[in-house]
Amino acid sequence: MPSPGGPPPAHHGFVVRALAGGRHFYHQVLEFARDRPYVPLGVVLLCLASAACYAASSVLQQREARRAPAGMAMRWGLIGHLIRRPLWLVGNLADVAGYGLQFLALRTGSLALVQPLLVTGLVMALVADSLIDGRALSRVEWASTGMTVLGLGLFLGVSRPGRGFPHGSTVGWVLLGLAAGGSVAALVLVARASPRWRSLCLGSATGVLFGVVAALTESSAHLLDHGIVHALGHWEPYALAVCAVLGLMLSQSAFQAGDLKWSLPALTVVEPVVAILIGQLLFGEHISVRGLAPVGEVAGLALMAGGVVGLSRARVDGPAEGRLVA
Repeated sequence: MPSPGGPPPAHHGFVVRALAGGRHFYHQVLEFARDRPYVPLGVVLLCLASAACYAASSVLQQREARRAPAGMAMRWGLIGHLIRRPLWLVGNLADVAGYGLQFLALRTGSLALVQPLLVTGLVMALVADSLIDGRALSRVEWASTGMTVLGLGLFLGVSRPGRGFPHGSTVGWVLLGLAAGGSVAALVLVARASPRWRSLCLGSATGVLFGVVAALTESSAHLLDHGIVHALGHWEPYALAVCAVLGLMLSQSAFQAGDLKWSLPALTVVEPVVAILIGQLLFGEHISVRGLAPVGEVAGLALMAGGVVGLSRARVDGPAEGRLVA
């Protein structure tokens, strides 16, 4: 127990400790800054480059997938049809490049840092798609972009994400597999039963699966620290390959089922949320829970999600006068 005249306990917020303690306020601010988990600039740059590659991939793949016959949704024949489309193949090359950059980022950064930063790829994708269509960005789109960036900054600033131990227990992985598999199966069943919600459900299912892929990627990346032979002696790389292939089929089905305003936002919002939960529950990653931090984290994620939805809906539902004259 601290003495009545001593400083408040360390678990109190730094402002409270600074006001009640005997040291000058700016000393407490410096202490708070030193205690923050280090966010490597290289990881941030890798994430942004990866997001740009994913953006190019999403735009190209979605445009080609929408041209596929409707009866091919959620069938392996869809991949056989798309593989003969040159632009779809270019989109996949961009996807591979984005994944390689994400892989490198996850070798150093945590899921709670890397996956939210990849949300910027949706902003890039929707802006690029609008420019390809020859349409000027509206005030709603600019405002939604601002919401997305503000929410991302708020979440990262408040949560102070730190690295965990990306291995997980056997029981934890089994429970994750059951929860993720059940969620994906339920969403796919709803998508089959209700064409109206097909794009949203398939996008959400893809987001869940890609969240698991991100976790398996981080675990596999750290296994490589001990060599490729060591990594291939574990099950994670093989589970990663299976989930990645299933994710490819689901994502193309989501793109084929409807416009980007439903599939891509659902995918992009659900993926980081699932990855953050896995990081916390399975890997023991650090996210601040002191004081009002959880409120700020939820608010940041809500702002980010609201910006994503607003941006994607404005792209499709915007007024005709917003289009550039050819």
